[in-house]
Amino acid sequence: MASFASFAISKPLVHALEKLGYTEPSPVQTRVIPKALAGKSLVCQSETGSGKTHAYLVPILEGIDFNLPRLQAIILCPSRELARQVYEFAFAFTRFFPKLRVRLMTSESEKAQNVEGLTTAPQILVATPGRAKDLLHQTYSLDLHGVRYLVLDEADMLMELGYFEDIDALYEDLPEKTQTMVFSATLNQGLKQKLEHYVDSKFLYEGEDFKTASTVSHHFVDVKHIGKPEALLRFLNIRRPYLCLVFASKKEDVATTYAFLREKGIECLNFSGDLDTRERKKAIRLIKSNVYPVVVCSDLLSRGIDIEDVTDVVSLDLPSDLSYYYHRAGRTGRMGKSGDSWVFYNADETSRAKTLLSQGTTFDFLTLKAEALVPSNGDLLEKKRPNFKPKMSEDEARDVSIAKAKTRVDKVVPGYKVKRKKAVEKVHGKYRRKAIKEKVRAQTNKSYAAKAKKKA
Repeated sequence: MASFASFAISKPLVHALEKLGYTEPSPVQTRVIPKALAGKSLVCQSETGSGKTHAYLVPILEGIDFNLPRLQAIILCPSRELARQVYEFAFAFTRFFPKLRVRLMTSESEKAQNVEGLTTAPQILVATPGRAKDLLHQTYSLDLHGVRYLVLDEADMLMELGYFEDIDALYEDLPEKTQTMVFSATLNQGLKQKLEHYVDSKFLYEGEDFKTASTVSHHFVDVKHIGKPEALLRFLNIRRPYLCLVFASKKEDVATTYAFLREKGIECLNFSGDLDTRERKKAIRLIKSNVYPVVVCSDLLSRGIDIEDVTDVVSLDLPSDLSYYYHRAGRTGRMGKSGDSWVFYNADETSRAKTLLSQGTTFDFLTLKAEALVPSNGDLLEKKRPNFKPKMSEDEARDVSIAKAKTRVDKVVPGYKVKRKKAVEKVHGKYRRKAIKEKVRAQTNKSYAAKAKKKA
């Protein structure tokens, strides 16, 4: 088994990592850290929850000079919450390296407040792009000549939010030999072309070929025509999750669902763009402290924020940009842990669900009853699924032949084709239900085995 000690990093840094609970590097860290330590600019694509933050923090901490009070590394993040999380990860190392200074600069505070305390420059700056541009490019509050590292974290989100104009302006001020490291959960062609300005992509690490961790199980839940808040209440009473994130695409749906659950006596928290800065900071702290078992949230919480022990993710709807489904699902199953992602739908909401199915992620199908989640054939979604033609077993093929034989007629009579079709479909339905039950049973056994192993 690999360890951080196997990398070309100092013993004090290995010791600090061990004390902070990091003993074995994740796959992405194993592949990226050696390249970064060699001074190579790089682009890293990997699924959420893979340990990307320490994949760049470790090389930065190994490479900067703690004795030199000069800005040496800039880490740019697309949101205040993600920037604060990265800052907290980096700041934790100051316990072991007293001369290490880390600063956070985001829109949480005014420009003048950000400038305060810069008489001694930090070696590492974590910032949102707009604030970094204001303080470093426009006012030159810090000397940039000593910058050795530039990190673009969650680059796909940086592009979606239109931050590259600010990043371009800042990049022009950096030394020519600055090592640039780009990290992103997704990496489309447009983003690749954009990044050519920053990175000599001789090393382009394409992550594993899946959009969420393999430890996440995906489920479609037919809630019939029960209202989504009521369906969620039933689900929570049945599932009893340890920590569940409930996503809705609209802020008003977040507010409505949160209010409904509170009225029904469910301990829960809400998180959306309607909260002010102080409320959002408090909410993140409560979420990470596992104070509430249920968090109703917008997609603001679907990107980058590292929340441990999320066992379940519920999508009350599917976002218009389906890539956000994978970000939602990626809040669970992190760092090798198992998790479940549940998508609620009904007969009026099949279009996006079918599109999601066609993208290759494997789902099972269930129906929400009053007291249980019951396996179903998912026929609302499966009937028109592109290129879906399951291979029949010998037993199923035999029973289909028997059904056809029983409905055979000597002469054409009205309705005989419909009767035969129904008989054949009844056989197919029987075997679909059998297969689904076996799959659910296997997943349940796997989940129980994982929990038993964890307790042991």
